[in-house]
Amino acid sequence: MPPAKKRTSASPGRSKPGTSKQSSNDAIIVRGARQNNLKNLDFDIPLGQLTVVTGPSGSGKSSLAFQTLYAEGQRRYVETFSPYVRQFFDRMDKPLVDRIDGIPPAIAIEQKNNVRSTRSTVGTITEINDYLKLLYARCAHAVDPSTGDIIRPDTSDSIAKWCLESLGDRHALILFPVNVPQDTELEPFFAFLQQQGYLRIYLNGQVVRTDSPEEAGFALLPSQVYVIQDRILIRKANQQRILEALERALDLGKGTCAISHAEEAGTPRSFTTNWSNPLTGFTARPPTPALFTFNNPMGACPACRGFGRVIGIDLNKAIPDHSRSIREGCVKPFQGERGEECQRDLELHGARRGLDLECPFSDLNSEEQGWVLYGERTRPEDAWENDEWYGVQGFFEWLEGRAYKMHIRVFLSRYRSYTTCSTCRGARLQPEALCFQVDGRTLPEIWRSPVTELHHWITQYTEGLQSGLGEIDKTTKLVLSEISNRLGYLCDVGLGYLTLDRATRTLSGGEIERVNLTSCLGASLTNTLFVLDEPTVGLHPRDIGALISVMHGLRDKGNTLLVVEHEEAVMRAADHLLDIGPGAGEQGGEIVAALSGRRAFQPSSLRSCPQSSTLPYLLGKHSIPIPPERRKPKAYIGIRGASRHNLTKLDVDIPLQVFACVTGVSGSGKSTLVHDVLYQNLAVALQINTDSEPAPLRQLKGAEQVANVKLVDQSPLSRTPRSTPVVYLGAFDLIRQLFAESPDGKLSGATPGFFSFNSGAGRCERCSGNGFEKVEMQFLSDLYLTCPECQGSRYSQSALEVQFEEKSIAEVLALTVTEAMSFFAKGAADNPRRAATKEAGIKARILLILKPLEDLGLGYLRLGQPLNTLSGGESQRLKLCTILVEALSSRKASPELLILDEPTTGLHFGDIQKLLIVFNRLVEVGHSLVVIEHNLDVIKSADYLIDVGPGAGSEGGRIVANGTPEEVMKTSTQTALYLAPILTGKQLGRNKNWSAGAARNRPQSTIQISGAREHNLKNLDVTIPRDAFVVVTGLSGSGKSTLAFDIIFAEGQRRFLDSMSPYARQFAEQMEKPDIDCISGLPPTVAIEQRISQGGGKSTVATVTE
Repeated sequence: MPPAKKRTSASPGRSKPGTSKQSSNDAIIVRGARQNNLKNLDFDIPLGQLTVVTGPSGSGKSSLAFQTLYAEGQRRYVETFSPYVRQFFDRMDKPLVDRIDGIPPAIAIEQKNNVRSTRSTVGTITEINDYLKLLYARCAHAVDPSTGDIIRPDTSDSIAKWCLESLGDRHALILFPVNVPQDTELEPFFAFLQQQGYLRIYLNGQVVRTDSPEEAGFALLPSQVYVIQDRILIRKANQQRILEALERALDLGKGTCAISHAEEAGTPRSFTTNWSNPLTGFTARPPTPALFTFNNPMGACPACRGFGRVIGIDLNKAIPDHSRSIREGCVKPFQGERGEECQRDLELHGARRGLDLECPFSDLNSEEQGWVLYGERTRPEDAWENDEWYGVQGFFEWLEGRAYKMHIRVFLSRYRSYTTCSTCRGARLQPEALCFQVDGRTLPEIWRSPVTELHHWITQYTEGLQSGLGEIDKTTKLVLSEISNRLGYLCDVGLGYLTLDRATRTLSGGEIERVNLTSCLGASLTNTLFVLDEPTVGLHPRDIGALISVMHGLRDKGNTLLVVEHEEAVMRAADHLLDIGPGAGEQGGEIVAALSGRRAFQPSSLRSCPQSSTLPYLLGKHSIPIPPERRKPKAYIGIRGASRHNLTKLDVDIPLQVFACVTGVSGSGKSTLVHDVLYQNLAVALQINTDSEPAPLRQLKGAEQVANVKLVDQSPLSRTPRSTPVVYLGAFDLIRQLFAESPDGKLSGATPGFFSFNSGAGRCERCSGNGFEKVEMQFLSDLYLTCPECQGSRYSQSALEVQFEEKSIAEVLALTVTEAMSFFAKGAADNPRRAATKEAGIKARILLILKPLEDLGLGYLRLGQPLNTLSGGESQRLKLCTILVEALSSRKASPELLILDEPTTGLHFGDIQKLLIVFNRLVEVGHSLVVIEHNLDVIKSADYLIDVGPGAGSEGGRIVANGTPEEVMKTSTQTALYLAPILTGKQLGRNKNWSAGAARNRPQSTIQISGAREHNLKNLDVTIPRDAFVVVTGLSGSGKSTLAFDIIFAEGQRRFLDSMSPYARQFAEQMEKPDIDCISGLPPTVAIEQRISQGGGKSTVATVTE
């Protein structure tokens, strides 16, 4: 008998089993949701509102939001595409649910950053780069690299304007150049010009008639002569004649003409319709959008192919310590026997130049540093022959010529790495593209500017363009508007410190989610379900208000937002709150509270929802206590003169044997300080191999006070399903040992290796221990089917017959951590070393390994759950478990420095309390903790704070406060502003009720089209009611299909596809963006057309309908 369905009393429209028509239109109705641990749930999600799903970690929030609602919403819309296109979309399995009604097309905005290519940047994924290349193709001017002259192609109108301004009321000659073939005699050439109707040429400042060659006074012709097209009095009344003469001259002169004063001899003023400078002859390539993208062969730098980096000699490795002077040997390769002579040359030429040889390299100005690195001439050989300094780069180029010797290749390999391309200097574009500027800035300079600065610049540039030109053309106005809007969205979600050339793969999960959120805002969709996964991750409390405003803006466009979130400020801003619980794993999967935003914060909500673990924290009944006393640091690691990104010569002391927290606004430099400066330099000092280069610094003091340094981040533990929590923690070896020592195991002669599902003889031979089989579908997503032989257990029948305490090895792997602790506790010894039997000792060791999982709130994980299914927060806590196992062992742990990056990601209030207990236990056994965190509950519980700021990007990178939370609270930093109310008991920042205070805009109920000019539509403005049956009629060829399909369908589908991956979009048969000024209130669209093609002979009704 199936379990009874859980009824949520607070859900809208649930008073009767049969919902009314109105309620079904106002909500997404879900019945019988059984995905993962969901317990046959019935619930409604109100449409057009911001719903927050919260609850303990592992309670089933993601199962409900992503694997049920998003999976079904996306699946239903993607089903409208052809089978060929669908195979490229990231499709999810059909969820276990009885039915879902009223669900709109769904878009998921997650924290997953799966981008690995360096070709993807912030600019490309937000499509700002696409609009910038259009802007440069339309508005840029070229600059002559040799003279700096501005180059713009002339037109007959611009030349006529110049004539009226410069030669008003004077006679002028309009000329065009004609090339003279070599060895051409005077008389035949003049005769040729007469035949064309031209009787005068302009030569050496004089007018020469072609019908009188004997009066010319010369016999030889130059290589080019100017032919006079017309002699005109320059005034407004003659403008039409001037334009006609100029157009004819430009035509005959192949885009070039000249203007000369009729009465005064002099050099004619040249004009050209090409991108060339008539004075120097420099010609730029005509600007096209393809020229301004590094992902196109036309625009990419030929040397680095648009990557901006090549493998070569890294001069930073040649000068690793910038605090040393030339005399002290700052150039490392010059200090050995091979470079001894070069060191003498450097000192000799440096003294001759007047360079301070005792000055640290970092204190030399950029010109002097460039002289040391690159020498005095472009070619090092020329410098060496002229007894000049050839540069450090010249030394390596000399060695490259001798790289056929093995020892030279070994020597050079020490200094090779990915370096900035010397051809484009990291700009990634063709040299021709770098000649073009808008408002004095090249495109790479735009890419390197922070988003905040760029938004200010584009606003000023648009205003300047409007005041200068009066009216901007429609396309340029659209391009400028799209750039400004998208930059504004990035600023609104707290990403104003990013640059457009920042590689996507270097973004954190929270950053990539907020970048994708801005892309959805740019699409301006309506009637869409957006599912967000903790968008506040990595965001300082200062920026959360702006993010909430962005989400409200998305909601007010008529969209439904479903946000999985633990941040209290977001819950207060919600229209509807859904609390999943009451516990994690098997103890979760139920809706313990479904309330409107206002009702959730009323004391009566606790009486109606007694099982909720969230409401007590929101109402102030429960809270994480402030520590009664703070530990004092017993030692420090001193960092002096650290520089990387926005950190410049930073000095900071990192306290040891305390729980230290690094705080600051997003983008202030926390990760750079902790990862690149502290971790990487300590790893080098402790001889630990890492993948990245440490940030340069002048001095690192106190590294000997820690035995090891560990970075506990949120990177995946495994990418395959073969590793599980018990395998990772080492408990599986002990479990297999128990099975081998059991009576059944001894009888069968099994060894511990027999029970390994990765390589043992007891694993299922059909699926090789995976538990499933992969079936590749040609035009559909791959299917993963449960192995029919082992039924997903991973083991053969002979292995399953061996039982330990009435459980098989597969049944033990199916236990949760909490269940496993109860199972192995029977007969376990109190201390593994004092166990009476071997079995009791093994059980005690298993419990010792599993206990940290329970302590960190991971008791809901199953022992055999694949690690590649864990979230980033779960992976981070699992890594922390390995350290905790060592700390809980009886052996004295050596002092380690543990670095954690936002460990509260995905954690509920109660889980954070458990995490803090673990932190304190680690400090008590002698470890030191450095935690990057924005969560105020963690910050207030720390012993010591290091606040980085004051702002983001170039405005940050400094230590603005340090000390205990009480000491930092008294400063004027952004962190202190939000920390002070919590420490003093006046939680002002948290009590803002967004739901009650925000004025909500009513979403429009119509599709509004303005200025439709597609095909034969004549600047049409039309309003179409939404949620209604609308018929478009008219004469054949009147424009019905243009309006319905080429505009409404094309734009609705395009906007939805903009939220999909670029890889998938390239295969979808997207229609072109229609010629239209504006269209708003448009939901995702589906077209049902009459098929024109009959299909092949193998196409049948069955194949078309699948």
